[in-house]
Amino acid sequence: MSAQLEARPGVPTSGRPDVAPRRPLITALTGLRAVAAVWVVLFHYRSDVLALAPSLRPLAPIMDAGYLGVDVFFALSGFVLAYNYAESMGHWDARATRGFLRNRLARVWPVHVVTLNLDLLQAALIGTLGVTAGGHRRTVSAYVENLTLTHAWWNDRPSFNAPAWSISAEWAAYLAAPVLFVALARLRRRAAVALLATGLYAVMLTIFALWALPNGNVPHAGMLRLATEFGAGLLMWRVYRSRPRWLGRLTLPLAAAVTLVVLLVPAARHGYWLAPALGLLVLCLALDAGPLARVLSSRPFVFWGEVSYSLYMTHVLLAPSLHALLPVHLYDQSGWPQRTLVLATYAGLLGLAAVAMHRIVEVPARRLLRTRRRAGAPEAAAP
Repeated sequence: MSAQLEARPGVPTSGRPDVAPRRPLITALTGLRAVAAVWVVLFHYRSDVLALAPSLRPLAPIMDAGYLGVDVFFALSGFVLAYNYAESMGHWDARATRGFLRNRLARVWPVHVVTLNLDLLQAALIGTLGVTAGGHRRTVSAYVENLTLTHAWWNDRPSFNAPAWSISAEWAAYLAAPVLFVALARLRRRAAVALLATGLYAVMLTIFALWALPNGNVPHAGMLRLATEFGAGLLMWRVYRSRPRWLGRLTLPLAAAVTLVVLLVPAARHGYWLAPALGLLVLCLALDAGPLARVLSSRPFVFWGEVSYSLYMTHVLLAPSLHALLPVHLYDQSGWPQRTLVLATYAGLLGLAAVAMHRIVEVPARRLLRTRRRAGAPEAAAP
């Protein structure tokens, strides 16, 4: 779950109601997508990383909190969609709504369907079709739900390519977004908007705290996370419009504070207590021109930010193959050169798979979308 801003400054809108005006590119947010995606990857591969590189154990708390990368994506998605579409869709227009939903589906569905079928093929080969002991679903009904992007709406158990649950949640947000854009246009006062965004996070954390005392960790509440964080992202765009530049100066201190809290406070990495700070970081970074924004705007970060959706959707899918090719338990007692080589091979193959998916599936699908519309609207990438 991610967001990308594709736009060229100074290009006027076409005047058509189903085409959003182009917006200037906020490259730091593209770089943030790379960080969020790698954070999620580290979460899923943390046992492998620590077995092969025990010197990284002091960073284990950062890896343990990597699931929060999805929460970054949800807030980022709301912000970016509002940035690109809220002004042009501030009044209800059926044609604009159809165009928006068509564009969003074309953006997320091709990679999802390819990874869905790759997971199906892999499961058939290794014998994990059906429902596993842990509740992972690879059934006919789950396959149909995945095709329609509804698999996370009413079933809290993973199905097929597990990270795709967030794409299902995002699709629900996309369906609601045109109505939310109209509502957002009615909100004028910055203080009220900020209070609403804070209230959404407060509602989420209160429900978590009451549902799973004492630490608020609810493993399968993805739709709640999506609804509150996506909504907060929309509202933060409204704050962004008034250009409170002082928030940009908070980016580096806020990022440092989040890192220290994750490292030093165990409860912070076993719940969603840091989600509001991560959402605020999106807003601050969008307003920032400081050192952190410059780093995230650099070519490597922007490149991997553009590839982040494919990385997110392929990294879990590759785990069985990587573990079969280079079983970690055969190398975790080896010397550091061998362990480093194995870890580098893991990282390299994950990166190659992501780039291949991006260039073979994701980019061609985007180009196909562009050829089918008369004028291009900016796109916000999926998580």
